[in-house]
Amino acid sequence: MIDVSPKLRRAFEHGGAGMKVLVLRLGAMGDILRTVPPVRLLRRRLPEATFGWVLDAGWEILLRDHPDIDITIPLPRKEWDAAAASPLGWPSLLGHVLRFRERVARFAADLTLDFHGNLRSGWIGRWSGAKVRLGYSGHQQKEGNHWFTTHRVPSGDRRTPRVERNLDLVETLGIAREPLPDGGLALPVSGREEAARIVRELPQRFALLSPSVSAKQAGKKPPADLLAAAVARLHEHGLPTLVVWGPGEEDHAREAVAAAESAAILAPPTSLPVLAALIERATLFVSGDTGPMHLACALSCPVLAFYGPTDPVVNQPWGAPFRTVYPPQRLYTGIKKLDRRCGFDGLTADLARRAVDELLAESQDGPHRGPSR
Repeated sequence: MIDVSPKLRRAFEHGGAGMKVLVLRLGAMGDILRTVPPVRLLRRRLPEATFGWVLDAGWEILLRDHPDIDITIPLPRKEWDAAAASPLGWPSLLGHVLRFRERVARFAADLTLDFHGNLRSGWIGRWSGAKVRLGYSGHQQKEGNHWFTTHRVPSGDRRTPRVERNLDLVETLGIAREPLPDGGLALPVSGREEAARIVRELPQRFALLSPSVSAKQAGKKPPADLLAAAVARLHEHGLPTLVVWGPGEEDHAREAVAAAESAAILAPPTSLPVLAALIERATLFVSGDTGPMHLACALSCPVLAFYGPTDPVVNQPWGAPFRTVYPPQRLYTGIKKLDRRCGFDGLTADLARRAVDELLAESQDGPHRGPSR
């Protein structure tokens, strides 16, 4: 365990009684979800501690009612960016920052875990007032983040899976890596009710396909013909595929349905709670390297993930049976700017079909998924 004050060491010895831990992982969905299991491991060691989490406003829903997170502190990044766009907004920006800083300081953290590793998270850690601020050295931190942390963990190999790298941080506190818990997400009942209505006409076993990516990550969207090959194979195995989508994603969803012909069904637009409840019921989840894919992992749903411009090792699924489909001759480096120059060239329909066969064979003997209808 790292060298900490006698007060903090006593708190560790007594289950964290009177101790406050602040987690810094601001976004986005997949990164937050991959941080949850290591934080849950720490919570098991410190059941009496109070755990807070700073994250970008809008993502609080991921941790709402989570049994291991006591407080979420949303960072109003969009408001900050809007205010910073013009000198006329700078006084407003200062007010936003000061109010947020006061809220972070009010939490009165004893320990911060900076999983994010940039300038913004560094300042937030400093504002927390915590005497122990744990972060990374090397390539996992940027923008001078290491100047804000008091204890640092080496970043290690660039191709280390993200969940493993997150585990490095809590392992420094004397926390064993195993057994790694699932995401422990608490699903709203309203999401389950809507999901039940959506799948009412589907058989017990079905797959979900999420073909979309965020506008900023357009290059990560798998080609429609590859997704269609996977959907067709699922159909041959007797699994219909429900294509899910959210705001601004309808065109991608309709493209996927058209490419898959009669093997896929277009779902109505789904909110995050409804998507989570659908995943809870699904036999298998298909997508690219996206936040919803990591949501499926957090809910222990078998995952088939397509990779092109992002590293399938660094960003690999976790916590559930999975198969990754990526160009077999591609040499990934773990350096984003280099890896993202290449797309999905080299991926074939045969690779997609084979991955479906293997994943279904691995997961078919597992426990029944989803609530009964």
